[in-house]
Amino acid sequence: MPEEKQPAWPDHFRYVDEISPDGVTIICQRFVVLRESEHFYWITRDRNVSWAAKLVASGEKSPLIKRVSKESYGRRYAYPEKSKALNSYKVRKRRQLGHAQLAIERAKAALEDLKDVDAINDEHLCSGGDYIKELTWDC
Repeated sequence: MPEEKQPAWPDHFRYVDEISPDGVTIICQRFVVLRESEHFYWITRDRNVSWAAKLVASGEKSPLIKRVSKESYGRRYAYPEKSKALNSYKVRKRRQLGHAQLAIERAKAALEDLKDVDAINDEHLCSGGDYIKELTWDC
């Protein structure tokens, strides 16, 4: 009986960053497709392929095996094109900046309001800074 040939599935990519004393390093991670369905690929890092393939074959789940859509609707964990993976990385970093900016402004508002206070009630409304007041508050 001839051995079944695995289809040529596309590698997927995801950019991540790491910090070190030398600075921030942006790294392109490569993911390999383990199996596919009509709408999805199951991928894992290239270094995990051998054991992850065994888990997929036995039907076991692992947090290191990701399911990604074949269609380009919305966002994905990893992309078959490096250009889309890099764009996704940029979008994630912009969102990260927004979250960090809000956290900084919240901390500044609280610390400024409590500068000369030793005790407060169980609930204390801080005056807040301009950044927080200018947020869209459609409740």
